[in-house]
Amino acid sequence: MTVTRSQNPMTADPGARTGVFAAPAELDLITADGLDEQGRDAIGRHARLLLLDLTGLSFCDARGLGALVRIANNADVARCRYALIAPQSAVVKTLRITGLSRRLPTFASIRDALAHLTP
Repeated sequence: MTVTRSQNPMTADPGARTGVFAAPAELDLITADGLDEQGRDAIGRHARLLLLDLTGLSFCDARGLGALVRIANNADVARCRYALIAPQSAVVKTLRITGLSRRLPTFASIRDALAHLTP
């Protein structure tokens, strides 16, 4: 299995089947479209698993939540698995309040996600 970890769209290995990329520190009107684009690019490169590293994400507004949902929807259509990795407590609370914690699988670490989502 090839895993690509990047702050940018998955450029390190175009043949990667698993893409790992980090969310910005704040996911909002200014940054949400960029994250959504990273997800679309990864899916377009035929990733089979997308892992969104939220470790550094301290704030997420409605526009950011929309980007996470769009990535999930696009992944579902492409039969690509996806997960959120290590969100901070404020982000976990937002996901829970909005009901998105039931829609977006979340894992404590990349290792945990890979253990549960790969054969």
